[in-house]
Amino acid sequence: MFVHFPVALWTASVACDALGIGLGGASWWTLGYWSLAAGTAMALPAVVTGFAEFLRIGKGDPAEKTALWHMGAMSGATTLFLAALLLHRPAAPPQPLLAALALSLAGLACLTAGGVLAARLVYGYGVGMKR
Repeated sequence: MFVHFPVALWTASVACDALGIGLGGASWWTLGYWSLAAGTAMALPAVVTGFAEFLRIGKGDPAEKTALWHMGAMSGATTLFLAALLLHRPAAPPQPLLAALALSLAGLACLTAGGVLAARLVYGYGVGMKR
């Protein structure tokens, strides 16, 4: 349940920042900033619940390797979005905002890879499902 919030908010932040570049106007950048901030804050409960699920995977379980790759991808996404947040300000000059958008796009790539691996964990291996 918790993972949907950072995914949606981070994706919205990238879309808002892209619209801010394309259409101009500080309101898109401001909305992108707050979406980025909220997504980063909501990542903490997702990390905690994800790690709790990881601990339930037994050593040598076929899902273990996929789970480790998933954790790496999502850690990369979180780090990149956090770095973007540190550069992003609602009313900043264009250069830091472009750098923040570049970091967010890289974060979105990691987020997508992590999401594919998460789907494999849940639907392929049954991780997180009542057995």
